[in-house]
Amino acid sequence: MMGAAIPAYWPSSLVHIRVLSRIVYIERLESRLSELELLLNQAQTSSSILPKNNSNGEEELELSDSDENLDNVIVHPQGISSLSISPRFHGRSSSSKLVSDIFEHERQATENSVSAPKRSSSSGLLYKRLEYWSSFPWESESDILLNLSAFPEKDLFDSLVVLYFEQVNYLYALLHRPTFEALVAEGIHYRDPQFANVVLLVVAIGSRFSTDPRVVLEGTGSWLSAGWKWFSQVNLYNKSTMSIPRLFNLQAIVLYTIYIQDCPSQEEGWSLISAGLRLAQAIGAHRKKVYSSKLTAIDEQWKRAFWCLYILDRQFSLTLGRPCSLHDEDFDLDLPIDCDDEFWLQSNFEVSFKQPPAKPSKIAFIIRFIEATFILSHALRTIYATSKSKAFLGYTGHGWEERLVADLDSRINSWEAQIPAYLRFSATMQDPLFFVQAAMLSSTYHDLRLLVHHPFVAPGGKSTSITYSCLASCDNSARANSGIATIISHRLSMTPAPNLLLHTAFTSAIVLFFKLFSARRAGTVIDIAGVMAGVHGCMRVLENAESRSWAAGQRRDILHNLAVLGDLPLHSTSSTTSSQDHHHTVDTPNILPSLFEHSQHMPDVQDLGNNVHTPMFQEVPQSTFDTDERLRNMWNDAPLGVGFDLDWASYLASLNWMSSNTQS
Repeated sequence: MMGAAIPAYWPSSLVHIRVLSRIVYIERLESRLSELELLLNQAQTSSSILPKNNSNGEEELELSDSDENLDNVIVHPQGISSLSISPRFHGRSSSSKLVSDIFEHERQATENSVSAPKRSSSSGLLYKRLEYWSSFPWESESDILLNLSAFPEKDLFDSLVVLYFEQVNYLYALLHRPTFEALVAEGIHYRDPQFANVVLLVVAIGSRFSTDPRVVLEGTGSWLSAGWKWFSQVNLYNKSTMSIPRLFNLQAIVLYTIYIQDCPSQEEGWSLISAGLRLAQAIGAHRKKVYSSKLTAIDEQWKRAFWCLYILDRQFSLTLGRPCSLHDEDFDLDLPIDCDDEFWLQSNFEVSFKQPPAKPSKIAFIIRFIEATFILSHALRTIYATSKSKAFLGYTGHGWEERLVADLDSRINSWEAQIPAYLRFSATMQDPLFFVQAAMLSSTYHDLRLLVHHPFVAPGGKSTSITYSCLASCDNSARANSGIATIISHRLSMTPAPNLLLHTAFTSAIVLFFKLFSARRAGTVIDIAGVMAGVHGCMRVLENAESRSWAAGQRRDILHNLAVLGDLPLHSTSSTTSSQDHHHTVDTPNILPSLFEHSQHMPDVQDLGNNVHTPMFQEVPQSTFDTDERLRNMWNDAPLGVGFDLDWASYLASLNWMSSNTQS
């Protein structure tokens, strides 16, 4: 590993001192761990003999524990230590529950039905590609990694850096390109191990978009390994990082997390981002007062690094259903300056850090996305919080659901109204960079609306005064995002879509499946082909990305099985049994609308950013939710996101009810 060797000019006595100090340090840690285990055991024993209501005389607030029953985690007698193995904790905002709740409720319904056909639960997934349901073999230590050079060859190196900035950096604005390129030109990555980490991660991420076979890890033959030979050399965990964090440390943490979002080890990102935020706080990067009153390139890069950590923290909290690492009231940092990289440093300081008036900014997207993340953060701390948190924030009593939904709706619509015209999504947008940014903002808008309205469709398995408005909102949002996914699947067929679009495509497809399943249970006639057109658009986005993204491949398998087990129409795709290079010709089924054509099965692409959509399909009657308790429970508490370490095979194998009581 780079930077691990001890310089030859160090005295041997100093080496011995360092070794001894590390031994002492480890022994102290082991001692403290032993003490902690003893205290935990004592606490567990003492808590078991305490009275159930151990009040100190003050009146205790009576709270429902219903939210505790909604978390997808098994309580083990061994306590929290037993959760180190799968399944891990997935809270209400993780959409693994969206699929699992549907399967579980219907499994129970099937067990009580004599006439329903049975499927063997031992068969597992009907459609399961092993490369997406197991760890990468190259993740473990092996000889294949021992003789790697630190960096790729010069021509490949240069191309991967360009790919990183063209395909990824404009979605995060983490690195200031002129500064990065200047440091590389000076060869700093050969002398500074921390900057070397940054460079290795840049070329590793760039490899995901390269067609050069040299990015594939030797001996694997899999494009899923693209960039691993450089990623595997990165060492984030060292004492210097934890004691005196540098800008390079924070940048490396962000880049590391971006890379593993597409790997089986992606859950490491949740812990790593939390550590990154702690490091940022340790240096004061979260407070406005530590920055200079005069704009500097270094200060602005620190701000960018913090905001990237903030965004990723919220995204992991959403998908895994876990608390955020930092609350919004705990920092007061300014947003990134709305100025593209090339205009930061000018010979005339008066025009430095000023975007030319006639030139649309690429950074405006980042600012709007951070503002959307504020709304996401508020939703996670209210809608998906525990009962105690809701009570603390005043969301109790009669009508609190309506008040909260109205407040969040207002925030979402106000945010959407401030999106600049050049970032409003349209299928005919010419600039490829603004096209992707606009798609992400539009998908974010609809995903926020789905996130806000979804829990109130049938809270506690009961219809409420806002059930049907929330159900309609979820349906509109899912259809709108499936329309975006369809367009993206054509425009970006040769390039993996950003992770956010993969997430919204997956969750929207799940909601569309629920629409079909609920109509079937109600015996309602529904345009199956029309709904499945949206599902196929979502699946195609995942397919285009799956040769470079383990997560995309697993998501597509889940959707494929939902369709098969539901006896729903599927179209042949170009990649069904293995993950080859994603540069293939996409087989477009006739059911999908063309890129620039408004179809009866597709929302008006010009209006996808707005909160107005013409219903495309015959809606499920309101009486469905009134009379079908199992249907309400199926939808109830099924959050959005995805958790990959759950036992999807068992859930899918239990889905044997689809073929019964069908009506087209």
